Amino acid sequence: MGFYIFSYFCAFIFLAAVACRVYRQLTLPVHLRWEIYPVQHEPTDKLVHGGSYMEDLNWWEKKLKSSLFNELKYMAPEILLLRGLWKENRSLWWVSFPFHFGLYLMIATFALLILHALLVLGGGEAYVAGGVIGALLGGLIVFMGWTGLILGVVGSFGTLFRRLADPALRAYSSFPDYFNILLVSFFFLSAFIACLLVDPLLIGAKAYVFGLLTGGRSLNAYAPAESVFGGAAILLASALAAYVPLTHMSHMFMKFFFYHKIKWDDAPNLRGGGIEDDILKNLRLKPTWNAKHIAADGRKSWADLASSAPKETK
Repeated sequence: MGFYIFSYFCAFIFLAAVACRVYRQLTLPVHLRWEIYPVQHEPTDKLVHGGSYMEDLNWWEKKLKSSLFNELKYMAPEILLLRGLWKENRSLWWVSFPFHFGLYLMIATFALLILHALLVLGGGEAYVAGGVIGALLGGLIVFMGWTGLILGVVGSFGTLFRRLADPALRAYSSFPDYFNILLVSFFFLSAFIACLLVDPLLIGAKAYVFGLLTGGRSLNAYAPAESVFGGAAILLASALAAYVPLTHMSHMFMKFFFYHKIKWDDAPNLRGGGIEDDILKNLRLKPTWNAKHIAADGRKSWADLASSAPKETK
């Protein structure tokens, strides 16, 4: 039960950390609006030439439209395939892509393991094992799990090597950067060895996730933690779930706010609207910048500073 208790504790930390990050993001002051186009949810042909709804006559009198399909069409290759890195730094993409995609496949495999456990609970182990759905699900779990592990091992250790060997990357890599990569690398390696030696069909993984949903109840009397590498993989996977939201690696899900609340936020600032209220709140904030020409001493508000001439400095 010790493994399950540790996993439950890490799951609690994960949920609490994600909730705190999302809450902080939602309660931050309104960002500095970019007003840079194109915005990917533009539903018309203006997206092609980088325009916006503001080109329309009397646009403020019309209902604002957006296209979720256009957003997903842009975000899917950007997030899943690292399209930006492919364009800007292709040599780094060859190790960074398998690293990230391996993590995505591990998350997807875990979701499939949960689905398998729910089917067993709903229809019985014999029903899932003997049915077509169970066979397809089992094959998909094995395929995605092994693919994710192989990509993860290659990508994580490749990324670590690039950071150590490339002077440009090494110059701005800190201790937490190396620690994060090592933690992920050890998880991939321990899980890969466990599957290779004792659990090639991921039966142990199914048993452990089933136990997570049932408070430690056994499935096929299989105890994956009895294997040294299986136990290490469980501990590292649980620790990663708790650790990721506490670090900058949380960008894998927090980038939603970057896209939708900053980069693509083109909601009109109409008189009497919510954006106007948020801007007025910002103007009442009292900054304490060190730049002498701003004279932000913590007593003057942004409204005071914006309406006065900059202070001359020598």
